[in-house]
Amino acid sequence: MLTKKENELLSDISINEAWRHVLYLSTLNKTSGTEGEQKAHKYVQARLQEYGVPFETYEFDSLISHPKEASLKVVSPVVSDVNCITHAFSASTIAEGIEADLIFVPLPQEKLFGGIEGLVEEYKKAGIEGNVTLVFRLARPAFLWAAQQAGALGQVHVSGEDMLHELIVTTIWGTPTSESAERIPKIPAVSIRKSDGEQLLQLLQKGKVRIRLYARADTNWRRIPLTVAKIDGIEEPQKFMLIHGHMDSWYGGATDNCTGNATCLELARLLWKHRGKLKRGVRIAWWPGHSTGRYSGSTWYADNFFEDLNRNCYLSMNIDSPGVRGATEVSGGGLMGTSAFVAKTLRDATGLKEVIVRSYAMRSSDQSFYGIGIPSIAINSEIPEGSPLRGTWIGGSGGGWWWHTENDTIDKADKRILLRDLRMETLVILRSANCNILPFDFSIVAEEYRKAIIELQTKVPVETFKLDSVINKTKDLKTISDALNSALTSLKSDKNKEKMQRLNELLIKTSRILTSTLYTYMGKYEHDPAYDMPLIPALARVTQLARMSLQSTEARFLVTEMTRQMNKVNDQIDAAVELVDTAIEVVKEKKYH
Repeated sequence: MLTKKENELLSDISINEAWRHVLYLSTLNKTSGTEGEQKAHKYVQARLQEYGVPFETYEFDSLISHPKEASLKVVSPVVSDVNCITHAFSASTIAEGIEADLIFVPLPQEKLFGGIEGLVEEYKKAGIEGNVTLVFRLARPAFLWAAQQAGALGQVHVSGEDMLHELIVTTIWGTPTSESAERIPKIPAVSIRKSDGEQLLQLLQKGKVRIRLYARADTNWRRIPLTVAKIDGIEEPQKFMLIHGHMDSWYGGATDNCTGNATCLELARLLWKHRGKLKRGVRIAWWPGHSTGRYSGSTWYADNFFEDLNRNCYLSMNIDSPGVRGATEVSGGGLMGTSAFVAKTLRDATGLKEVIVRSYAMRSSDQSFYGIGIPSIAINSEIPEGSPLRGTWIGGSGGGWWWHTENDTIDKADKRILLRDLRMETLVILRSANCNILPFDFSIVAEEYRKAIIELQTKVPVETFKLDSVINKTKDLKTISDALNSALTSLKSDKNKEKMQRLNELLIKTSRILTSTLYTYMGKYEHDPAYDMPLIPALARVTQLARMSLQSTEARFLVTEMTRQMNKVNDQIDAAVELVDTAIEVVKEKKYH
C-alpha cells in the first residue's frame, strides 16, 4: 500500500527526462581515462546544476588498463588463426608472442564460482605448467590468478556464445597497494568465441595442439573524474544512503550502464525537488574506473571518505543495468535481514504479488563498502531464462547477450521497463530514508552465521578442528536479536526522535560489525581480492585441514591461524550481542517517555 507522500513522489517521475539522458550518454564511448568519460561527467554535472542539486566533483589518478590487441594462431597439428580479444590488466607478451602447448582444463561446476581454493589444484592436475590453458568460461580474475600460480604461461577463455565480451582479469580491488600489486597479472589472457573453442577442443581430443599467443594491454596511470550529488534529510542531515552506479562503460553501453546513469540523474532531480519529504539524506555517485580499473572509483571514495562513510552511511544501493529490453523478471533483496523490507517495497511499487528475493552479497558492481560494514540492498530486473535475448554467463545488461560488446546500443533499452525500475528504486530509497526504525533484522543474520559455520564444520572433522564456540555465539546472537525484534514491536509508532536516533545508531554499529565479519576477510581498512568470498571468509581455510596430516608442520601452522581467526569472529559476534542488548535497553528506557 502506498502512502500519499509516496504516490506524490512516484507520480512525479519523468521518464521522458530520464530517457533524454539515456539517448545522449549512449552516444559516448565512456572508457575510463578518455575524453568520452569526461564528457559524460560534464553532462551529469550540467544537469545537476540545471536541477539545482548540490554536488561535488573530484579527480584522481588511477591505474587503468585498456585492452588493445591480441592474436591466437594454431601452429600444429594444423595451421589456423583464431579470432580473439585480450582483456584489461592482461599481461602483454613480446611482439612475437609466446608459443606453447594448449591444455584443456575441465573445471568442475563447484569450482566455477567463489575464490581460488581448489582452482590451483585443478590446474596442476591438468598439467598446465609451462603451457597455455583452455577454459570454457568467461574470463574471471580467480581463473587467471590460479592459472598463474599453477605455472601457466597464458590462458584462453571460451565465451558462452559466439560473442567476444570485454572483461577485466585482475584480482586487485581498486588501485593496487605496494602489497597487492604483486597480484597484477603476469600472464596474458584472451577470449575466443564458443564455436572456435569447440573446434580447439576437438583438436585436443585427437592429440597435442601447439599455439602462438600474442596480447597487448595499455596499463597506465590516468586521471579520472568522479561526481557525487548530496541531498540532506530534514531530521538527520548527516546520515545518508549511498546510491551509486558506474559511469564508464564498454563502447556506448546503453544498458550497461547508461540506463543506470540516467536513473541516478532522475533520482537526483526527483529527491532534490521533494527533499522536504526525506528524514535522512541521500548521496548519489557516478563512479569511474569500474570496467578498466576494477572498481577504482568506488574504492577511492571508500578510502578517502572513510570517516564520513563509517559514521554516517547506513545503507548502499548499486544501480546497474535497469531498463533492459525483455527484462520482465523482477527481484530484490539485501543484507542484514533487509530482504523482506525490499520485497514488500517492490510489490508495492509494481503491483506484483510475488517477487524473487535473494541475499545479493555481490563481490562485484562497485560493492566497495562491505569492509567498512555498510550493508547493501539491491533491485534487479532480468531477462528470463529461455528468452532468445538472454546470453550465457552474462554478468550485466539484465543478462542480455550484448553485454560488454559493441552491440549494447539504444535498441536494447526499454523506456517502459526503465519507468518500472525507476518506480522500484525511488520507493525503496524513500522508505529507507524515512523508516522510523532502520529495516535490519539481526535474527536473520544470526541464522546466516550459524548455517555458514555448520557448513564449514561438515567439511572438517570435529576431532580435527572444533567450531562449537562460534556456533554457540551465533545462538547468543539469535536469542538477543529475537528479543530485540519483540521489543521493537512496541515502537512502530513511537514519535520520540531522540530515542529513534539513539536506537538507529546502535543498529548501524551492529550492522557494521556483522556485515564486515560475514562478508569480508580484510575488514575495515583494506579491500579483499576481486573474486567471490565465502561467508565468514576468515574461517574458510579451516576446510583445508581435512586434506592434511595433522602432524605436518603445514597443518599445525593452519590450526594456529584458524584458532586466532576463530577468536576474532567470536569477539566480533560478542561485540554485536552487546550492542543489541544496549538497543533493547534503549527501547525500554523511561527517560524517553
